[in-house]
Amino acid sequence: FTFHSSLILTMTSKRRKSSLEKGREEGKKKIKENLCHRASFCKLYQKIVENNGEVAGKYDGAVSGIVWPFLKECKESDEEWLKACQILLVLVVDQEEGSSASLFDDMQKLREVLNTLFYDSDSKDNPEIMQFCSILLKSKSPRTVVLSLIADVNLLQLMSERRLELELKKSASLRRSFSQAGSKPKKNWTDEWINGLLQYFEGEKKCVEESNEDGTTELSRSVLEYLHRSLELLIDLLSAFDSRQFLVLYLNSMNFTVRCQFSLNESPLKNQRLLQQLLSRVYRLIEFPVGLDKTPRSKSEVISSYHSRATIFQKLCHRYYLEDTEEVIYAGVGLLCNGNFLPRAMGGLSDYNFLDLLHRLRLVDKDNCKKGRDYLMATLLHYLTPPPYPLDRLKNFPVYPSERILFDRSLIPPSALLRKTPPLATSKLQIQFLSYLDYLLRNFELVRLESAYEIRSDLVDVIKRLKPVVRQAIKEESNDVFLKTEFTGWARMALEIDEPVRLVRVTPPKLGENVPAKVIAEFTVDLVHCGDYIRGEWESLSEFDTLFLVTVDANKMTNAPPPLLKELEKEFNIRSNEDSDRHIPDNEDDTFPERFGVTAIRGCMVLSIRDENGNAINGSNSNEIRDNDSNVGTKRTFTIELDTAQFAYDSRSKNGTEIYQSCNLVVRRHGRENNFRAVLETIRGLMEGSGSIARVIPSWLQPIILGYGDPKSATYDSSIIRSYAMKTPGVAKPDAFLDFGDTFLDQKHLIESFLESKVVIENEENSMGRLKTDRQNYKVQFHGDEIKASMRNFSSETKGNPVRFTPVQIKAIKSGLSLGLTLVVGPPGTGKSDVAVQIIANLYHSFPNQRTVIITHSNAALNDLFQKIIARGDIDERYFIRLGSGERDLDVESSHDFSRVGRVSHSLERRAALLDTVQQLSESIGISRKEERGADSSSSYTCESAKYFYDYHVKKAVDKFIEVTKSGGADIDRSFPFPSFFHLEENTVGDKMTMNDAEVKLKYIDGIFSELEEYRPLELLKSQRQRTDYFLMKQAKIVAMTCTHAAIARSRLIKMGFQYDNIVMEEAGQMTEVEAFIPLLLQRGEMDVAISRLKRICLIGDHNQLPPVVKNLTFARFSNLDRSLFARLIEFGVPYIQLDRQGRTRSEIADLYRWRYKNLGDLQHVIDSIEYS
Repeated sequence: FTFHSSLILTMTSKRRKSSLEKGREEGKKKIKENLCHRASFCKLYQKIVENNGEVAGKYDGAVSGIVWPFLKECKESDEEWLKACQILLVLVVDQEEGSSASLFDDMQKLREVLNTLFYDSDSKDNPEIMQFCSILLKSKSPRTVVLSLIADVNLLQLMSERRLELELKKSASLRRSFSQAGSKPKKNWTDEWINGLLQYFEGEKKCVEESNEDGTTELSRSVLEYLHRSLELLIDLLSAFDSRQFLVLYLNSMNFTVRCQFSLNESPLKNQRLLQQLLSRVYRLIEFPVGLDKTPRSKSEVISSYHSRATIFQKLCHRYYLEDTEEVIYAGVGLLCNGNFLPRAMGGLSDYNFLDLLHRLRLVDKDNCKKGRDYLMATLLHYLTPPPYPLDRLKNFPVYPSERILFDRSLIPPSALLRKTPPLATSKLQIQFLSYLDYLLRNFELVRLESAYEIRSDLVDVIKRLKPVVRQAIKEESNDVFLKTEFTGWARMALEIDEPVRLVRVTPPKLGENVPAKVIAEFTVDLVHCGDYIRGEWESLSEFDTLFLVTVDANKMTNAPPPLLKELEKEFNIRSNEDSDRHIPDNEDDTFPERFGVTAIRGCMVLSIRDENGNAINGSNSNEIRDNDSNVGTKRTFTIELDTAQFAYDSRSKNGTEIYQSCNLVVRRHGRENNFRAVLETIRGLMEGSGSIARVIPSWLQPIILGYGDPKSATYDSSIIRSYAMKTPGVAKPDAFLDFGDTFLDQKHLIESFLESKVVIENEENSMGRLKTDRQNYKVQFHGDEIKASMRNFSSETKGNPVRFTPVQIKAIKSGLSLGLTLVVGPPGTGKSDVAVQIIANLYHSFPNQRTVIITHSNAALNDLFQKIIARGDIDERYFIRLGSGERDLDVESSHDFSRVGRVSHSLERRAALLDTVQQLSESIGISRKEERGADSSSSYTCESAKYFYDYHVKKAVDKFIEVTKSGGADIDRSFPFPSFFHLEENTVGDKMTMNDAEVKLKYIDGIFSELEEYRPLELLKSQRQRTDYFLMKQAKIVAMTCTHAAIARSRLIKMGFQYDNIVMEEAGQMTEVEAFIPLLLQRGEMDVAISRLKRICLIGDHNQLPPVVKNLTFARFSNLDRSLFARLIEFGVPYIQLDRQGRTRSEIADLYRWRYKNLGDLQHVIDSIEYS
């Protein structure tokens, strides 16, 4: 009020009185709101206290509606401040939603809340604080506040002076950051937190232990949860550059991982498996091969850095302890970096000298170090031994899950059974990634575990249906009685193995690898008990299909019931609820193998199936052979390829490869469910060539994919994209005309689409000022607020675009035509597909030499998009191709399908028709005779001879005609060279040919020969495979496939040399991260080309509707596996275009979801039509 007093004094008395009354009203309203918020909070607090702090999803909306508004008005000195902070903590953690973090709109107030929670004595060692921080890290602004408090440059001031001096010498950027840091803080929560963790691990803090009946001890549930949540937060912080830069240096200065791991190795506690897994992940992230400058480091660079450390270590040994470390001094650096050499070679050095040596290496402070020699040796080994390179670890991962992975609850947690998400040792897909290798590693792990969860459900269902039991049997040789497993039930997807698995061939490892190159095996099943339909399903298994070999030993069955849910809740320290006395479902039970005697599960890939005579019956041939039962019999021998990594692991185990001979069951799955292997192998292949990703993905997109840089830098109007367009050859300049084609239905539509700009229509013939209502094609140029449009004729032979696009849809089409990244959010009924179709058609007409790839999530959406494009009629169908099995469901009018084989057949048919036309032209001018045709009246020409005919006869005749008519005095009818071909002999005087008519006819003839040139390679390529590859590589301009097929076909497309310039993804909101990422990498990055060929990336979808389908909801909640790349880019801040007019439903129905979108209105026909009223 004081601030505005001078303004009020200058008003008239009436206005002054009005302003004062308004101020009083606003003040009263503010006080009333404050009292209301306070009363609501007190009521909420009382309810939570009465329930003993149990919230359990009972207070949805309380954070945004009560607690946070109250905190914004409350002061730290207020009596209820601490209570409100604690209630906020409890409710946000209970919701477990990243969206909770986006509610915080006052960052200064959030900072005050965090400071209160961090330094409140009652909040010490509270695992909920760790969860709260992890949730806040998911949103951009709250993340900045959290990092400023727990992972900023002040961490460097907590390091020892000697270690800090060493690190600052290594990096100039680190020195600049440190120079900007303030004075050393008196209290630092991160320092207290990390030191508290170490005190728990090293036993300085008392951990309440619980004794079990078997005499083992366990950490108390509360302490264990605190350690789990702390390591989980630490992993989140180490997984992104903005939070790990200073934290890694701080943790290394404390030897954090060495101290924790060393303490755990000496601990006899039983329940520390998850702790070990979490610590291993912390170690791998600290040592991840990426520099402080965000530059990825290759394996050779990592090893070289450790060799440099070994050299420094040798120099110190030579300078100070020459006699005691002579063996170390003269050893090779590779030997020093081997963990088995140093413990023996350093045996002659005393404990004191050993401590002094590590002090000189700045690994420990000898004045404060009270650890023994074993710890010092562990510290030295950690310093000198390079960690396994992530890609090497990945090569040893089996693609198929075994029973050890399938029923490990710490890897594959229960889905939707627990009220709270338990801590897990799995990756998270956050907004930021360290490198492409890190990005692919996380996706590989999560896709592998999610597919394993689905496989587990199928295997459990099959084994339960088979009902294994123990029966007595007698050995024929010795008449000894033994117990055997029999199956009294039946399952459609499983068969008992008749003759055990036998190894056929084990190929030695390739150079530099430690797993066999290939392992081939065989087994036999008997189909005698199968009906014809089931028998046909087994015999129709084709090459590369996946099977699972299972060992069920009924002797080891416990027949125990599944554990109760409350036992699972106790394990994860989660409060029980009213539903806790029910049993865990079998597909979620990790004791299922013991209960049903499952001892081994191994995956394999089918190579061939043979009958009793050794005849191959895979796929289509099976029906022919099965007609003759006397030749086929009922036994089928499967030749399979085993997982080489799993085989190498099994061969080193106690029972060796006997585990394969013990398998007594083979299980198959539906083909659509077995794509996981192809997807995993594709991701693995991408990681092996992760360096080439930078050459395939445009430079302007790379930082955005990894979650860094300016999120607006990849849009078409950014300075980076404009500069890229100006400097890149072969790319349209920023101010060039964009070919909108038939986007605009008339001139009025054109002007209405750019109401905020001045539209100038060039080559306008209408001098009366009236707008043309007929269809025209337009090219548009944008100059600030002025828009120039150039017209050209619209072909009446095509249907073209039938949609009157809204201005926002036009904006989306413009962005899709322009260089860069385009995100289009389409609420229900706003015409996403129509926009996508128009973008694709315009790209085809604007850039005829470029190839566009269409990607969707489902076959139905792809076919719908494909049909709409073809229905336009303005793109020749010879330039289309549809990859994948969904092509058979296409409903379009064409003589051949749109698969590769169908397109080749269509091209051959079209070639024959054109050659027949050439024959007619040749006969019409007397070059050929009808007698020269083939026996079936086919043309005597080939594409090659047709080219000669055009060059030596047609072109000469056309040139002569143009020369004669150039002066304008010649008779066009008499001079036209092909009157017989066009049946012009009977023309009357009134039907005189004009020059325009002649040009149209000559253009038609030129089109025949130019199209034949495209078919000429089909005459040289004789095999169908060569022809289909050629069509895909050279002729197809629009290639459509699903994201799953893109993952399956990528390796083959790369080998073929497939290339493309534009990519349009529909249903982008329903694709997982990696499903949307792989289609960007369907071409090879050339070593000698510095610029990516990919020019336009258009993602269209709606992340507010259906997210990606993830069956294990724990992975969806904990790991963000159900967040698409599309949603992550929007969350990161990449500008997007939201379509704002819906035309599908009545306005009242649209009101049900209108709140979810900004400014979503209705199209005019929804407002006016009786059908929508």
